[in-house]
Amino acid sequence: MRTLLFLFLTTISTTLIAQHKIGVRAGLNLSTWQGGELEKGETLGINTGFHFGVNYTYQLSSKFGIRGELQYIQRGTNHNFIDTIDGAYNLIKPTDLTVTPFFAYGDTELEMQISTGYLSIPVTAQFQLSDKFEVFGGISLDLLLNPIGRGNLKFDNAFRQGYEHNYRRDEAGEAITFGNQTRTLAFDVNGEVETIFKTIGAYYDYSESFLEENGKRFKLVDSHLIFGLNYFINSGFYLGIRGEYGLVDITNNQLDFSLRELNPDETYIRRSDSDKSISTSISFGFRF
Repeated sequence: MRTLLFLFLTTISTTLIAQHKIGVRAGLNLSTWQGGELEKGETLGINTGFHFGVNYTYQLSSKFGIRGELQYIQRGTNHNFIDTIDGAYNLIKPTDLTVTPFFAYGDTELEMQISTGYLSIPVTAQFQLSDKFEVFGGISLDLLLNPIGRGNLKFDNAFRQGYEHNYRRDEAGEAITFGNQTRTLAFDVNGEVETIFKTIGAYYDYSESFLEENGKRFKLVDSHLIFGLNYFINSGFYLGIRGEYGLVDITNNQLDFSLRELNPDETYIRRSDSDKSISTSISFGFRF
């Protein structure tokens, strides 16, 4: 009788354990944006980031299961703009507050590496094709944590201004300090020497009232369709590749401006961009 009870409990325990699997996953992320109409001279390139997280799988059968994940993932793009023919605009804000900011026009080269870090919660269904291969698909809910950008603007061979952007924390009119000091650079404009800050934040060109009315650049919530394939090296370790297609315009259209032109009254021209993230992830994982 004791032997039968032991065998019964062992069978039940083994079945329950087989239904529940916990895993970890980490790897490389390649991403960019698409969906917006680019201007002449504007490009969006591949940005490299990383991801890591934990996951839980409930096996509905030996072949089919549902998986939930909690992960940190870096997405983004390399945003470049070049105009050396027509002459694009640039807002000049001298450090001397008695001088009114003004627009200048000239050759422009913009280089920006934008990285958006998310807490991502994917839910996927997976099907075991064989002992070695598993396919999966589903959807994710993504919460924005730390959107940042780094780059520079070279203007008309007169100066190169650095950009250090934190799109969540930066405030209107904020220049970047180094050791409690702000660095400046001087250049000639029509025979007049002007001084500007060498490195500026994400919203340096805007006023507090403008930001209060229009908001900051990135939306706080994103979502992706997910599909992919895992290859199992053995029963625990696996290599995976997955594609993620964004469902949400992640940027605030109130801050999507033309990089090239202004209205006749020198106000910004808004663009109807739909910046959606697309990415490919290559992962190494383990489940037990």
